[in-house]
Amino acid sequence: MATLTSASTRPSARTASHWIAAVTSVVLASSVTSCSAPSADVTDAYAFLDDAMDRCGTGDDLRLPPSYLSGVPAEDSPDASYVYDVAVTTIAYTARGTRDDLARATTLAASLVSLQQSDPDADGRLRNAYACTAPSGGEPGSLTDATSTGNMAWAGLALLQVHAAEDDPATLEAAVRLGTWIHTVTADDRGAGGYTGGLGDDGDPVLWKSSEHNIDVAAFFLMLAQATGDPVWGTRASSALAVVTSLQDPSTGHFWVGTETDGETTNTDDYVPEDVQAWASLVLPGDDASRALDWATENLLVGDDGQRGATVGDGADPSGTVWLEGTAHLACALRVRDLERDAALAEELLGTVTSAQADGPDGTPRGIPAATQDGTAGGDSTIYDALHTGTTAWFVLAAQGSNPFSDDDRT
Repeated sequence: MATLTSASTRPSARTASHWIAAVTSVVLASSVTSCSAPSADVTDAYAFLDDAMDRCGTGDDLRLPPSYLSGVPAEDSPDASYVYDVAVTTIAYTARGTRDDLARATTLAASLVSLQQSDPDADGRLRNAYACTAPSGGEPGSLTDATSTGNMAWAGLALLQVHAAEDDPATLEAAVRLGTWIHTVTADDRGAGGYTGGLGDDGDPVLWKSSEHNIDVAAFFLMLAQATGDPVWGTRASSALAVVTSLQDPSTGHFWVGTETDGETTNTDDYVPEDVQAWASLVLPGDDASRALDWATENLLVGDDGQRGATVGDGADPSGTVWLEGTAHLACALRVRDLERDAALAEELLGTVTSAQADGPDGTPRGIPAATQDGTAGGDSTIYDALHTGTTAWFVLAAQGSNPFSDDDRT
């Protein structure tokens, strides 16, 4: 077993106060590296997202796209919409930003607002998953009572990007309520600070801290600071950044998955996840986060040359299954970083993803499956060879060089 190390004794390359100013400039800066016309693959991917969204309603009907449209997840829960997937899909619509795209993004945002308003606890949260119909008032249709911090941050990012594009006060108010819930319920002063994992299905606090969640929260709170003009959100973002930087391994440059339940001890027993490395590069500035992206491209690619893709994490999937969503994460991070050495690998990874586009059931337009085969995603989680709105949304973001953690190109 790996040795557990105290996060409070692990050195970080910069103090949180130095990070906050630099991160603000990165997250709020323009991130689009290519404004060329969308390829046929991208156009088809958007058509898939349209089709998914219209499975549960049309026009201005409040609804959510089902997360999976094929495979085991669709067989088990054909109407399940995970808030994370809804958020990334909403952001993807704001990224291309056609009239129809923005209308769809606005409908998805309104659906999230309705679900927030109808939540039985009425405290600003959403739940992690819902039935794909999102009625106004009445039963909220949640499929779980759990609320994860990172999912709430992603929902907030989506609401703020719709607000940036459409200047809708309701989406800003809902985002503030989400941010307030995150801070009120999950802020933690143990170790390096930051935010814990949220609330479980039983309502009990999740006491570990996730690097991924805190990256999401930092980006969300920085965007809230800009949207509201309230500097308290910048201070809170600094706390999230502090725990993230404390979880970077100084020798390799990668970020560990998070802490143990004591909120302080670094969890080095679990795999090192791909998404944390790519997302850190999209949010945090400078060489330290760039090292994490380089570590991921050097250690987490599987498959043959010319057809390589990301695995979920170091040691997470011995079968070598390509996680196509993670492959899109890496391609997006490389395109946004936009160093000369990044272009060829980004194009190779995008090629791996587009080669997996396939017609879905009943002639569904070409979406992207989450993985090349069903496999292990670390712990007791599973990834699926199943058409997935979240993966498809990440693909169109990567193909357009658009950073989902920034709203500058939405305004």
